[in-house]
Amino acid sequence: MNAMITRSRAELRAAAMEVRDAGATTTQILHTVARMLTKPAAAPEQIEVNEANVRDMASFWFDELSDEYTREQGFTPYSWETAKFDDLTGRDQAWVVGRVIEQFGEPDTMPRHPAPVRLADHLLTGLRRAAALKVEYGEHFAPTYAEIREALITLLGTQSVERELAIESIGHALATGKGIAEAVAYMDGQL
Repeated sequence: MNAMITRSRAELRAAAMEVRDAGATTTQILHTVARMLTKPAAAPEQIEVNEANVRDMASFWFDELSDEYTREQGFTPYSWETAKFDDLTGRDQAWVVGRVIEQFGEPDTMPRHPAPVRLADHLLTGLRRAAALKVEYGEHFAPTYAEIREALITLLGTQSVERELAIESIGHALATGKGIAEAVAYMDGQL
């Protein structure tokens, strides 16, 4: 059973900064991040697994930080034999904790969804490819063609295009190579 929950990077950063400002060590900050990523009713073993995952990721980035120092300066202030998370302070602490948050946190902004017309044009492109495959390789691709066509008709229906007009517009777009918006406007008598 997975005990991880989704948190935004902004939430994790805010919690990390709050405990850091209260005087927490790097280990305590990482514990806070791990705890925020754990379901409230998680069993102790699941909590330990999440904390281990966060520590492992922090170790990876700690090693990367140390390697970067070695590449740039010829030495590292963090010897692999004696270094601990709590040796990190300031910029180095922020860098390692920030990378952990980047790995486990969800992006703060949601990706932009394509406009229905763009999505329809992508479906039209897929329909053209399916039609070409159907011609080249036979009826094996007929179900794919039919499913993409139906998805395109349904999408156009969400944009107040009646089914018959959508079917005619798709045919016109396939025959002329036009985009779907132009084909709908033409078939509707607007062009």
